[in-house]
Amino acid sequence: MQSPKTFKYTDQWGEEMDVILLRRQYMDGSLAVQMLCKADGYWDFWGDVTVNLCDATNQNASFAYVDTNNMPAVADFLSQNGLAIYTGMTRASGFCAYPLYAFTSEFFETCANEVEEVR
Repeated sequence: MQSPKTFKYTDQWGEEMDVILLRRQYMDGSLAVQMLCKADGYWDFWGDVTVNLCDATNQNASFAYVDTNNMPAVADFLSQNGLAIYTGMTRASGFCAYPLYAFTSEFFETCANEVEEVR
């Protein structure tokens, strides 16, 4: 089992941290992505990178809506690291419009699939 790749992530307040991405799945089968950060030597949950909007558009296991509402810097992070490509589509939910991203093979090769891989 290969260890997931560690990335540098700078949040909306300018704090830089080491992060890894964890690939999960929503109940409807669509792609869910979580971000873990290293704190005090341990990997801990930082936030949900994606949101589940129960949309047939993203039923493909490599597409997901990115949570730019709670993690404004995450879209640039994904693009700059070659992990996902913006499709040009968005979906509104409440007062927010979430962009739909196609996650790349680089993402699937470098992310963790199970929490046990990072503990």
